[in-house]
Amino acid sequence: EKGLLPELNLEVDNIVCALDYDLQGVAAEVATKLREKGQSVDLVLESKPLKWVFKRAARTNAQRLVLVGNTEWQKGMVGVKILSSGEQYEIKLDELE
Repeated sequence: EKGLLPELNLEVDNIVCALDYDLQGVAAEVATKLREKGQSVDLVLESKPLKWVFKRAARTNAQRLVLVGNTEWQKGMVGVKILSSGEQYEIKLDELE
């Protein structure tokens, strides 16, 4: 606001978020797998509303949001939303690039 600190340009490839408290460990596993593939990841472990997560994604210029939800995880999948286009799909964790 006062211009005393330089503006930081944050940019991450992915925001990973568990939709259920019980899936936070799974979300951390998803984040680790993406990092092993050379992706930058912001892992949200706080229980925050999705609106907050989307605002964080906008602040960090994230390319996509990876959501770990109960229904998807029971099928071994995660939800992905491409933030630039709004495209959404489910994908198996081992196919996530």
